Amino acid sequence: MSSFAFRQLGDQCFFAWLTTARCVYKFGGGASFWRGMLAHSIRNQVCGAAAKMKTRLDRRRWCLTATAVLLASAPLAHTAGAQVAAGAAAGDSAARMIEHGITNGVSVQLPAAWSEFKPGDAPTALAPYAPPFHMGGILALQNLQANAIVEFATSDNPLLGRDANWLDGQLHMPSGSGMSMIDFLFYYLFPPSAACLNEAMANNARASFAPSPNNSSSDAPPVLQVSYACRHDVTLEGFFGAQVSSGITFVQTNQGPRAYGMTAQFYLAPMERVTSPGMTWYVFSAQRVNPVNPGTSAHFNLPTNLQGAQAEFYWAIGAVSPFPWVYDGGRANQQLIHMAYAGVGLGGNKRAEFMALLQRVQVRGASAGGGQ
Repeated sequence: MSSFAFRQLGDQCFFAWLTTARCVYKFGGGASFWRGMLAHSIRNQVCGAAAKMKTRLDRRRWCLTATAVLLASAPLAHTAGAQVAAGAAAGDSAARMIEHGITNGVSVQLPAAWSEFKPGDAPTALAPYAPPFHMGGILALQNLQANAIVEFATSDNPLLGRDANWLDGQLHMPSGSGMSMIDFLFYYLFPPSAACLNEAMANNARASFAPSPNNSSSDAPPVLQVSYACRHDVTLEGFFGAQVSSGITFVQTNQGPRAYGMTAQFYLAPMERVTSPGMTWYVFSAQRVNPVNPGTSAHFNLPTNLQGAQAEFYWAIGAVSPFPWVYDGGRANQQLIHMAYAGVGLGGNKRAEFMALLQRVQVRGASAGGGQ
């Protein structure tokens, strides 16, 4: 064989190595180090030694085989690169923030995992027994991945002339008092359905005499008491509603009628005063004492790892700073803003998640740390 034939063999082998290496770099993003080393080995060990006649055929076959391996691996590298890119895009989508308006000049920015939904309406028949706030402008969002719900609302200000100590005492009253933290959850956040309430008001066959729930005296006068269990929809909202109460109780006393929830047992934490950009908040929390049992988890289609977890609820009453305890005729905005949160998790502490959401509520134009 002539020297030209040797050079032609070497040139062909080098061209195969160069083309293959470029393919792998283009489709694999240059990320496969070992493939590059293999291509380098082909050039040095085969292409550079092509002039050696006794090994020409064997090494040419090895060169072609290795080149085929490199070409075959290029689509795999391309697929892996596409998967990494898709994962990054999904991460970017999850991190994307969406601004939700709460009221004029006040908004909240939340990750895209929080989606708006229409909550069940509180039956108007419960309004006379609820705490003295007239709620409106309700914004409800749920995060199905985190098994959590957050709601925002505006209200008038029945706290004029009061102070933080009075508010603290009221929200730590027992359930059924009309102004407790659990009453807020029952009447406003997770009330019984209108269907259950209508059935209860239309049927009094199960009436019984019992003492008032807040009067432990043995000589307390009897009252007419009617209790009804309420069914809850198999939704995340229905799950939290069932965690708050199992039904509704109507009572008739000498002081008039009342209605309150058949609520579970909760641990109430001390009140906290918190600020977010341009706002001041008073935060209350309630943790259900009994954990989620397997039957409840299965009924509401919860993940199995939430068996034994505890439901936790937060309620924050806020306003544009300074908080309007007294009437100020010079201020245009003295309404209250309410933020309620429901979550469930092992370890029983969702405070960090709630506080992170609270800090995303801000007044237009306010900077971080602007609360008073």
